[in-house]
Amino acid sequence: MWNLVVSHFKSYAGWGLIFFFYLAALIWLFVTEKRKERRIVFIYMPLILLFLFLNPLSAHIMEKFAGDEIYYRLLWMLPVTITLADAATEIVIKIGGKLKVFAIAAFCALFILGGRLIYTDSRYSIAENEYHVPEAVAEICDEIVIPGREVMAAFPEEMIVYVRQYTALVVMPYGWADSEYGPIFNTDLMEAMQEETLDLDKIGTEAKEIECHYVIIDDTKESTGSMLDQGFEEYAKVEHYTIYKNPEQYFSIYY
Repeated sequence: MWNLVVSHFKSYAGWGLIFFFYLAALIWLFVTEKRKERRIVFIYMPLILLFLFLNPLSAHIMEKFAGDEIYYRLLWMLPVTITLADAATEIVIKIGGKLKVFAIAAFCALFILGGRLIYTDSRYSIAENEYHVPEAVAEICDEIVIPGREVMAAFPEEMIVYVRQYTALVVMPYGWADSEYGPIFNTDLMEAMQEETLDLDKIGTEAKEIECHYVIIDDTKESTGSMLDQGFEEYAKVEHYTIYKNPEQYFSIYY
């Protein structure tokens, strides 16, 4: 269990500088902050969260009943940004005079050096339209959407977040499903869509089993099998993606 705690903490803290600055700010506020309501928000609540997260016993309980994804999200409640901003502001106020300009510049430099430019991540791209999603996502959604109802479509992993941003009329086959043992994560189709070599027979079978209307396949990836053999038909092409339609599904408009 301790390995799980350490693994999640490393994933959250990254290379650690910002979190180190946060701990320094937390200690400074613990010593200097006298206002009760601010101590509750900036000191007591974060310390309780950190205790629950780093305690193997509470980690085991949360992981068992809520899953490690929910346990990991405890760290999301830490007020890192506002704590850093508050501590830096209080220090600058105490310094005063002409030195406060240099103090502000120093804090800005530290925060910049402690972070990482998020736009270098492969999941970010330059905005191609007013919705700030890749143009291929917008075109695919426009092709498959049916006004007045939802349709289910299995997208490649790199498109998922953008589909949710673009329209609520296209839903995903990936998500939480109830079982007799409680909520579980439906991963069969998602894992098949993430393989380096796509098994189209498996993807087609899994998609039909959960009554998915469309499957979007990246044609640049190697693949085996055939969506056509699984009863799908080629519906449209957008850039290097092929949209396959399950003709057996219900496509009528809801009123």
